[in-house]
Amino acid sequence: MRTSLMLATRNRLADLQDCLAAIRRVRVPDGSSLEVLVVDNGSTDGTEEWLSSLPGDLAPGIRLVPLCEPLPGKSRALNQAMRASTGEVLAFIDDDVQVDPDWLEALEDGFQTGAGALQGGIRLEPGQTIPWWRSPRVEAILAGTALWTEKTPVTSMIGSNMAVRREDGLPAWCEEIGPGVPRFPFGEDSDWSRRCLETRRGLFWPAMAATHVLKDRFRWGEVLRRQFYGGLNQAIHSPQRRRLYLQTLGTMPREMARLVWHVLQGRPERALDALWTLARQAGILSAAWGRGQGHPHWAHPEGG
Repeated sequence: MRTSLMLATRNRLADLQDCLAAIRRVRVPDGSSLEVLVVDNGSTDGTEEWLSSLPGDLAPGIRLVPLCEPLPGKSRALNQAMRASTGEVLAFIDDDVQVDPDWLEALEDGFQTGAGALQGGIRLEPGQTIPWWRSPRVEAILAGTALWTEKTPVTSMIGSNMAVRREDGLPAWCEEIGPGVPRFPFGEDSDWSRRCLETRRGLFWPAMAATHVLKDRFRWGEVLRRQFYGGLNQAIHSPQRRRLYLQTLGTMPREMARLVWHVLQGRPERALDALWTLARQAGILSAAWGRGQGHPHWAHPEGG
């Protein structure tokens, strides 16, 4: 099987070096090959020069294809990688992700089930210290898959470790959303994967595992940011926005009261859980205040 693994990077040279070091350790089955397409998306930290210094053959069966997209936008960079790719399977990770040595073997096993797309397992690595507020819900918010159920169908995927068959064509990534787009720096992977899964069956395949090394991004602010944008994205794609707004307005006072109550009772973990919910609710209501207007999916045919 020929697999093309692609990722976009911008000013994360140290993370990228660790990412490619892990890829070098991947075992390539006999008769298979792995093409690694790395798109430098306008880095200023020496990424382009470092990539150009690497050999074309990273390891037996693993070939590096460095690309450059100077205009900011992760989705734009991944579209360039897709156009340059040659594999029958297209896989995606982030530049701060480290795949397991048996990642490719597990990917090929997953596609032998007849699936057209695979969501790989994603472990989260918080860095040298584990925050006291780490919880299964926090890991889910930060795009970990610990709460997912093995070998179950999926309707959208997380772009830090996913793969799809090229057969029957693939949609382009929406270049109006995603990192590098100031107004809508979110939702590019869920949007692209949902469109892919309209024509192919997707499975959660945890054996195709990788570690997402968050380091300083494992912090409260990142959880709140992801919850806010998750709520905004939910409202943008909701077929019944007015109902969603009303439900959110109805439950927000209860969450605010829950937050205050747990603070007064000295229960910080439960207080934070209420705070995460409030952040998502704020994102939902921000769409009602016009934050979602201009998004390419805002004019939903059934949207209110």
